[in-house]
Amino acid sequence: MMRSTTSYLLSLTIVLSLMMLACNNTADTQEKITYEPTWESLKSAPVPEWIMDAKFGIYTHWGVYSVPAFETNVYSQHMYSSLENDERGIRKHHEETYGSIFDFGYKDFVPMFTTPEFDPVEWVDVMKSGGVKFAGICLVHHDGFCLWDSEYTRWDSKDMGPKRDIYGELAKEIRKQDMHLLATFHHARTYGHITAQAGRANYTEEEKSRLDIYDPQYNDFYRNPETVTMEEFGTEWQNKVREVIEKYQPDAFWFDGLSKQISKGIIDEEQLLKTFADYYNNGTPYVDNPIIMNKLPSGKVWNFPVGFGLRCYENGRDMEIDVRGDWLIDRAIGYPWTYVTNKNYPMQSPYHIVSLVDLSARGGIMLLSLTPKGDGSIPEEEKKIMKEIGDWLAVNGEGIYSTRPWKIVDEGMGVDEIRTEGFSERRGKWDVKWEFKDLEESKGDAIRFTRTKDYKSLFAFVLGVPESGDVMIKTLKSGEVSKNGKGIKSVSMLGSDAEIEWEQSEEGLLIKFPEELPCEVAYGFKITPKGGMIDDSPRELLEDPIVRQGDWPVFETVR
Repeated sequence: MMRSTTSYLLSLTIVLSLMMLACNNTADTQEKITYEPTWESLKSAPVPEWIMDAKFGIYTHWGVYSVPAFETNVYSQHMYSSLENDERGIRKHHEETYGSIFDFGYKDFVPMFTTPEFDPVEWVDVMKSGGVKFAGICLVHHDGFCLWDSEYTRWDSKDMGPKRDIYGELAKEIRKQDMHLLATFHHARTYGHITAQAGRANYTEEEKSRLDIYDPQYNDFYRNPETVTMEEFGTEWQNKVREVIEKYQPDAFWFDGLSKQISKGIIDEEQLLKTFADYYNNGTPYVDNPIIMNKLPSGKVWNFPVGFGLRCYENGRDMEIDVRGDWLIDRAIGYPWTYVTNKNYPMQSPYHIVSLVDLSARGGIMLLSLTPKGDGSIPEEEKKIMKEIGDWLAVNGEGIYSTRPWKIVDEGMGVDEIRTEGFSERRGKWDVKWEFKDLEESKGDAIRFTRTKDYKSLFAFVLGVPESGDVMIKTLKSGEVSKNGKGIKSVSMLGSDAEIEWEQSEEGLLIKFPEELPCEVAYGFKITPKGGMIDDSPRELLEDPIVRQGDWPVFETVR
């Protein structure tokens, strides 16, 4: 008996060893894709599933500019305007509040940026309360002040102001909540940014000698082109990006306008490609495939060649009429992009919820920006909006997260009715944006569809409650859903235990709303067909995704 047991154990050990060897050999022979530092190679990197599954992310606009909290996050530039060209009243406000720009410069806000109310745990709790799946902050804006512990500048949150590694503390808490980590960079414009308005003011040499932006001891902050070369700034920029990648290992990167900086040679394209290739090849401990967002700035020239990264439209501006593929919108939670005194919140949670539903139906992702106060606290109104979005997602998340667009995006009020077009007097150009106010007031006449990745279930989001209490979804008439034509197996309302009354006919799918509703604004119905859904959802990226329909211009695809 002992010999038999020993033989059995020996045989089992041999079998297990052979299995392990086979697995190791298989792993060794599976060739990992390696990306070369060229745009053509990097374009072949797919948009990863995790970001398409996430659907909703959050970041912040917060920094030294949050201390004056007046008008804009580019306060640093406009405060040096001449009084004659002070169109936004920023210099006037500055001198009335803090004194002459010759005595109190932008750098003097840095010691005031102590952020006593900043609590990374609370910040991440607020982010998590909104139901977001990836989160981060704007690590550095145009003013060049860095919110991490950087060895490449003294103008960072560890050495000055808060004396804390802001991003490092937040990254740690974000990871604890099982969210993906985002890093956004806006400092490619730092080179000459603050001195731009001053250059137009034609200050005399004597006046310039009294302005801190021209003082050699602050060259490492203001990055004045008169005293700092493009190569010096570009090297510093590259070093900072690599530092954040290596030190914090974010899963996603978002960059503000870069196309002009690359075309002018401020940012070395060869070095940038090497950084991106290394980032994609190495991945992070949390994802094998990180992602870089490819933004379309107001200049209508993409940051990077079309086909690379995840397309991003700021505030839904300058988009195709009926966008397709994988894409992202970033927008502020309230106007403007930063916290200001008497901040306005025209877009409340219903607006953002409807946005999220519509974007998800079209394959889009929403990235929302919080605007904390200069002291580091998050405004109560933003906490409220985030919680209301999160409460809605807690009920309806099954129809949003990890879903994909169906063959039909919408019924009723469509994209052509919610897009707004107009000439912006202040911007001096035509803008096209998503606007959802009419959808918020919908009474069941606007419907959006999503589906599970395995085509087993379809979700129909009805915006608003029909006055009759019934909704007829004509898109879902007999023969339009089930793969084998056997019809619909079940209909349920997300977040509700009520038995839903429904009937499918050649006219459509008639659904009766239950008496008690689990949420407000948008109501998700889960529809399960018999034998699975028709799997003919053509969602390929358009050959030329940046050619607008109608009379809108064709955007440049190369620099």
